[in-house]
Amino acid sequence: MDKLKTVSFNDQKVVLKNNLVESDILPATTKDLTRDVVVDGETIIKGSVFSRNLQINQGPLTVEGAVFVNKELHVNTDCVGPLHFRKAVGSTDSISCLLAKGRSYFLSDVSAKKIVLKNCFVAGSVLADEIDLENCVVTGGAFATKKLSLKNSVLGTFNATSVLASGVNHLLMPSAFSVEPVVNSGNAVFWNLTTLDLTSLCFEQPNPDGSGKVAMHLENDSLPISLFDEQDNKSVVRSFSIAGKVMMADVLKLDELENHFILRAATLGGHLEKTYKVSLGDLDPIKIADSLFRVVEGKVEIPVVERTINLEDLRALAV
Repeated sequence: MDKLKTVSFNDQKVVLKNNLVESDILPATTKDLTRDVVVDGETIIKGSVFSRNLQINQGPLTVEGAVFVNKELHVNTDCVGPLHFRKAVGSTDSISCLLAKGRSYFLSDVSAKKIVLKNCFVAGSVLADEIDLENCVVTGGAFATKKLSLKNSVLGTFNATSVLASGVNHLLMPSAFSVEPVVNSGNAVFWNLTTLDLTSLCFEQPNPDGSGKVAMHLENDSLPISLFDEQDNKSVVRSFSIAGKVMMADVLKLDELENHFILRAATLGGHLEKTYKVSLGDLDPIKIADSLFRVVEGKVEIPVVERTINLEDLRALAV
């Protein structure tokens, strides 16, 4: 691998292949603001990257610093080799990473006007006007000011104006939100993993008794909520949640699960170069991501938690 102490732009772009870049790739003059960066093969960039467009044709690629593009970050669908972005990735326009075979790991937030991801892991959150996720894992949330499309993905939570769902999707947190009702565009199924023991999942151990997934129903588990600001202006959002169900206390001790620590470890992995110790061993963000991808791909059997009681039934019992 050829070492580059600094990177200079030519008239059009800088092309990287089999390079170890030991510096930032940043514009030195105003004319450099319109230059592009192209990755054609194995590349490691120790610093940050700024360009008009970032085109990734082939990996593997590791970027240690933050990435910002003035137009588009685009990854070819046939790109192979893992892609690792250790800090935040942003664009004023679009980010497109539709991987057919490979996998991309974003270890912080991803933000743009439009984001389209397939076979990607995001340790932080995805923020855009329009978001399209397929076969993805997002340990934070997907926050879309306009439209969110989900297909066969694992999310911490989501908040969007409109949500279009298909395939089998999982939530890591009890609730998610939308302005309009979630639209089922093709036999969409939602499961909540709040009661799943993520430690056992990561280390491929049997689940504790009572640990597993809880079914979420688009109609029964969705309720309108009225919100008021300081000027008493009213807005209505819909809460899609299992908070209306109480897990039987003798089934699972939720406070003994290490789920919150594991999800925080995944999020902080891009900032702290270390592994994290849990009861069964050492964890890092990649191990957490690969474990959740096993859920996305249907490679792990998760038991269904059925011993729940509705809050209304609980009140009736108390009368």
